[in-house]
Order: sequence, then structure tokens, then C-alpha cells
Amino acid sequence: MEGADTDAVRLGNKQLGTIDCVAQSLAVGPVFSAVLLGAVLAILSAGDGPWALIITLVGMLGIGWTVSEFAKRYSGSGTVYEFIAHSAGKRIAVLAAGAYYFAVFALSAVAIPIVGGILMHHFAQNHWGFDWPWWLWSLIVIAAIFVINTIGVQVSVRTQLAIIVASILPLMILAIAVFADGGPDQANSFDFTKVFPNPSLFKGLLFAILLYVGFELSAALGEETANPKRSIPRAVLATLGIVTVIYLVTQVMLNVGARADTGPDFGNMANHYVGHWLQLWIEVGLILDVLAVGIGFCLAGARGVFTLSRDGLLPAWFGKTSSREQPQSGNVTVAVVGVICVLIALAKYGTKATLPPEQFPFPDDAFQAFLVCSTIGGFIICIIYALLCLGALKSFATRRPIDLLAAVVGLGFAGLGVAAQFIDGTAPVGDAKWGIWISLIALAVLVVWAVTARQRAVDNVGRHTVHHGHEVPHPA
Repeated sequence: MEGADTDAVRLGNKQLGTIDCVAQSLAVGPVFSAVLLGAVLAILSAGDGPWALIITLVGMLGIGWTVSEFAKRYSGSGTVYEFIAHSAGKRIAVLAAGAYYFAVFALSAVAIPIVGGILMHHFAQNHWGFDWPWWLWSLIVIAAIFVINTIGVQVSVRTQLAIIVASILPLMILAIAVFADGGPDQANSFDFTKVFPNPSLFKGLLFAILLYVGFELSAALGEETANPKRSIPRAVLATLGIVTVIYLVTQVMLNVGARADTGPDFGNMANHYVGHWLQLWIEVGLILDVLAVGIGFCLAGARGVFTLSRDGLLPAWFGKTSSREQPQSGNVTVAVVGVICVLIALAKYGTKATLPPEQFPFPDDAFQAFLVCSTIGGFIICIIYALLCLGALKSFATRRPIDLLAAVVGLGFAGLGVAAQFIDGTAPVGDAKWGIWISLIALAVLVVWAVTARQRAVDNVGRHTVHHGHEVPHPA
């Protein structure tokens, strides 16, 4: 199929800076991951969540360093797909592109609107007294993300940043209250003697890897950033540091402050230690952070569709841009896929939207649709991280010891992220298991697509990527 004849078409006008790129990479969802997924981590690791995070950070720094080194060399709108094209090979990049954006769409167009709709449904029911169904709220989330991303990327990333700051503040207030009240139990959260005897630490470690998925999304802004060679590497590494601090604080807070009557629920803890007003703020902050995650992932997904069209792998329509130089067809595609999948989830699970703690951490009904899609996203993106590290080893990582160490460590941890989906205790359960089967079927189809893609289209892969000429000499 013919892609858009868009040699001169690029996105934006180079107006974004480092802070904007950090906001985009924070689509990893620090508050969402800390509050919902962090509670699962605390349970799996039997209280050793902080150590699981510290060990995981080592592996994620390997992947992050590798991404940052790629970003010093190349910038575009195709995120890691273009990095793989210029390292592991263009036909492998075709497979990686299909897989990566399949995962991004599972997260952006489906998982985030569904969990956002469920959270808003419960909040409105509990605090406002009206009972709109979760699927209607999900459609509202899709519409809000579409409007924000259509207005322009600068509005998108600055909205993300404002939301993230507003969402983090109540957790920090709760942390201060819990630590002030927690007494000597605080020290036990970092008792090193508990690490090795605890077999649950490994389960926590495997799960913790999935908390970081998406930290590389600032690479999608390469064409719209004033100095991508500087801003994107800084954003990637800064994001890893920021989210790790948030995850560590919240994990220690759970160890110190969780009680029998609160469970691993930050809202309940806020009500106990501070007051109802902070519980409301945390619940609103969680919903807003989900919206910020949706903005970031949908922004990356729309740019992925645009890039694949421009490279000739999708029809020309998908490469159309708006008068604001935004990937308008990509934004429409993300929204349409989201609406269709929300309706499919409605047909499958109905209007009930069970949330923790009723059957925490594996609730039933509509929330299972979120678990299916998040499983797809985490599993496939970890595979892409592994391909990225392999590409680095092939192209530049052997030139400096630090690059070699980062790529090897990153490859090992990405492999652990994949393995986590098949190990008892971290493997998906319930309907979430369908996420693995859907992923494997999609990967098989994408292999056929990559193998049979026309050579002319394959030759176009990554040809719009800007090469910064960053070469690292062999060590003396």
C-alpha cells in the first residue's frame, strides 16, 4: 500500500523544551502506577517493595541509558521504532513498529479510557450521588484526550505536567503524615536482612519492571522539540529518577502506614491519617493522572500512525496532518479504536465495574478489560526494549564500556519483564490471561506482515529520521 507522499511533511515547529519532554515521558503514570499497581507490588513482594524497586531501577537505567544514547543519534516521531530501524535492521523495525504501536494502542485507546471510566463512575457514585455507567465515562475520557491532543502538542504536554503535579501533591502530604505517625516501623522498610530470605522479592521485582513501561515516550516528540539531541535524553533519565522516588516513597508509606482497617488503599489511609478532604484529593488526583497517561500514550500512538504512513507502511490517509501540524488522522484513529473497544468491553462485561478492594488485586467484570489490555502493553513493550538493546549492541554499544554494560543489563531486565508473564505469582490470572494469547497471535500476524512487506516500503523505514551525527570513538 502506498504511504503519503510526505517528504516535506513534519510535525510541529520545534517549540518544545526539556520540561515538555519530561511531561510526555511521565505518561508512565507515576500516581496511577504508585496507587493502583503499587499496592499489587507491595502484596507480591511481601513488604519488600522498596528493595524490588531499587533493584529494578538498575535494569531500567540500562534500558534508559540505551534509549538516551539512541536519542543523541536520531530523532523523529516514531519513538523506538526508528531507533531499531537504524540499528537492528529495517525489516526487523517493521515488526517492531507493528508490535510497539499495537501495544501503545492497547494502552492508550483501550486500557486507559476503561480504567478512567471505572474510576470516574465510582467517584461520581460515591461523592456526587449519580450513577452514570462506566462506559459513558470512558467515552468522555476518549473525547477529552482527543480534544486536548488535537489542539496541539504544547497544550497536551503542559496539561500533562499540570495534572501530574496536582496529582503528586496529595501523596506527598499523606507521606509526611504517615511518616510522622509511623514511629520505628519506618526503619523496617529498608531492613537489608529481609531481602535475601524473602522469596517474594523476585515476584515483586518482575512486577516492578512493568511500572516503568512507557518512560521512553518523549522520543515521539523528536520532530517537535527545539533540541531533541539534548532534551530527550535528559527527559528519559530524569523520568526514571522522578518516578522511582515516587514509587519508593509510596512503597515505604504502605509498609509504615497500612493498617488492617485501611488495607493497601491510599484513599483510606489518607482518611485515617489526615482527613476526608485528602482522600478526595487523592481520588481526584488518581483520575487526573489516568487522564495524563491517556494524553501521553495517545499522543505517541497518533504519531506512530503518522510515521508508519509517511514511511509507506500504512495508507496515505493516516499521514494527514491538521493546520496545527498535528497528526490529525492519527488522533482520529486512536479515538475510533477506543470507542470500538469500549463498546466491545461493554458487550463482554456489561455495566458492572468492580474495583478493589472488593476482590483486590484481581477484580472482575469491566476491570478485567483493563487487565487484558495492560497485559498486552507490558508484555509487548518489554519485547521491544529487548530488541532495542540488541540493536544497540549491534550498532554502537560495544564502543564504550558504559554503553555495553547498559545494553546488557537492559536486555536482561527486559527479558525478566517478558518472563514475568509466564511465572506463577506474576503471570496474568483470570481474563487477563487473554492478554498474553492476544499478544502472541498479534506477534505471529506481524511477523507475516514484516516478512511480506514490499521492499520499497521497507527501504523507506526511518528515512525521515534526523541523524545527529553523534559518533562515539572507540576507547583508547
